[in-house]
Amino acid sequence: MLSPKQKIVLQAVHECMSENGKMPSVRELQEKCADLGLNLKSTRSVFLYLKTLEEKGLIIKDTKHGSELVSINHDNFFDMPVFGMANAGAATLFAEQNIMGYLKISKKLFKREDLFAIKVSGDSMNRSIINHKRIDDGDFVIVDPNYTNFKDGDKVLVAIDGLATIKNFKKIDSKTIVLLPESTNKKHQPIYLTPDDDFVFNGKVVDILKLQEYTAV
Repeated sequence: MLSPKQKIVLQAVHECMSENGKMPSVRELQEKCADLGLNLKSTRSVFLYLKTLEEKGLIIKDTKHGSELVSINHDNFFDMPVFGMANAGAATLFAEQNIMGYLKISKKLFKREDLFAIKVSGDSMNRSIINHKRIDDGDFVIVDPNYTNFKDGDKVLVAIDGLATIKNFKKIDSKTIVLLPESTNKKHQPIYLTPDDDFVFNGKVVDILKLQEYTAV
């Protein structure tokens, strides 16, 4: 886990590389950190943060061009696909099958690379907690598409009539499933499904990523 200041320095590395198309110098990083709200008084302070990030395997020094240049260590990341957006309210947003983008995820966060992400829109699951984190509007939920043995209480991604939603799973009987909201907003209602309905379970929600926990591609 990174401290808030370490996250800013890592973000500065990423933004410098995205903007300039090359690895930043320490002085460039110092200026970028200031733009992001972290004022480092000396280049030595930048070096100390870079050393910590290097020890965590998040960046590497470019020894070919001098010790002042660093780059993101892509060997410790993998690209997680983002498949559309799911409404955590009513099932009103289309679950696109085309990849909309990628999240660059540290391999220390997830050991498996067969997971995918969905961006949450809505508040019907904002009381739901996974790994000590709530599912809030704008979060990315991580879905295991290979999980099919759903149990009561599982958080699931379901496409209903081609529209995606995230809810709590509960089996009523052999033919009826209810998808339950878990929200501070009283307007959200359960969704009942029977074999006559058009729905597909896309997987179980196994984790939540807040914006500060990933590096975007």
